[in-house]
Amino acid sequence: MNKIAFVFSTLLYGWLVALRDLFSIFLRWLELQCRREREGRAGRASPYVCIPISEPAFVKPDPLIYAQYFLMSLGFAITWDNPDIELRLNGAPVPSSQIEPDKTYEIVARIWNASPVAPVVQMPVSFSYLDFGIGTVRVPIATIKVDLGVLGGPNHPAFAVVPWKTPAMSGHYCLLVELTPFDDINFFNNLGQENLVVGTAHSPAVFHFTLRNDTPRQHEYRLEADAYVIPELDPCDGRRTEEMRRVQRVRHQRGRHPIPTGWQVKIVPETAPLVPDQSVSIQVTVTPPAGFKGTQPINVNAFHEEGLAGGVTLGVTTG
Repeated sequence: MNKIAFVFSTLLYGWLVALRDLFSIFLRWLELQCRREREGRAGRASPYVCIPISEPAFVKPDPLIYAQYFLMSLGFAITWDNPDIELRLNGAPVPSSQIEPDKTYEIVARIWNASPVAPVVQMPVSFSYLDFGIGTVRVPIATIKVDLGVLGGPNHPAFAVVPWKTPAMSGHYCLLVELTPFDDINFFNNLGQENLVVGTAHSPAVFHFTLRNDTPRQHEYRLEADAYVIPELDPCDGRRTEEMRRVQRVRHQRGRHPIPTGWQVKIVPETAPLVPDQSVSIQVTVTPPAGFKGTQPINVNAFHEEGLAGGVTLGVTTG
C-alpha cells in the first residue's frame, strides 16, 4: 500500500511541475507577443504590458495661441491687443497701430502647448494680414514651421518669427497667426488676431474701420463696446485652489467689463444688415472724462445671429 501511495504522489508532483513549467512558457510567449505589438504602434508606448492608451492627452498635442474667437465662445471677454503677437523693428517692440508703410518689420508669435507629454515637430504657422476692420480680405505673408515642446519643458513656449514688409499704402492692418498642426486635441484655439489702433484724444478720439460680411449668408450685425484688458497674472506658486480658479474665471467673463464711468462711446451705425461681401464704414467716437491722463483700451466687437464676427481694440490716449 505504501508503494502505491509513493507512486501516486510522484506522478502527481510531476504533473504539477509540468503544469508550472508550461504556464511559465505561456507567460513568456504572451509577453513577447505584447512587446512586438507595442513596438509596432507609434505613439502607443506604455509602462504597462499590452494596455492601449485611450486618453487623448497622452497621444495628442494641444498647440495654442491667444485665440479670441475660442475664448469668446467660452463666455470670456477678449482683447484684440493680442499678448502672443508682437511687431519688432531692429529688435525693439513696436505697437501694431504705429507701423509705417513700406518698411520691413518682424512679426513674432508666441506659441503654447497645453499637453505635458506630446510635443509637436515641424508645425506649420501661417501669417497673414487684413485691412483694419472686421471681416476684411486676408492677405498671406508667410508660412514657416516650428518645433514646439511639451508644457513646462524645453522649447516651450516656442516662437515663430517672420519678416513682413508693410504695404506701400499707409493705414492700419490686422495681423493673423494660425497654427495648423497635423493632430490636435483642440483645433479651435489655433487662430490669434492682433487688431489694435491707438488714437490721441485732443477732444473726442474718432476712429474709422470697415465691417464686412465675409460669410455666404446675409446677417444682421450689431456692435458692442467694453473695456476689458488682460489683468496682471497671478504668481505660479502651485497653491491654486478650486475657489481661486472660480474667481479667476469670473474676472474674465464677458459682460463684467463695462465702459468706465465718465467715458462716452458712440458707434455709428450700431447695427447693420449686410449681404455677402457687402461692407460698411463704422465710426467710433470716444470721449474721455475731463482731466483723464493715460491710455484707455476700448474693445468694439461685432456679432450676428451665429456669434462673434470679429472686433478691434481702440486705445485712447490723453495727456
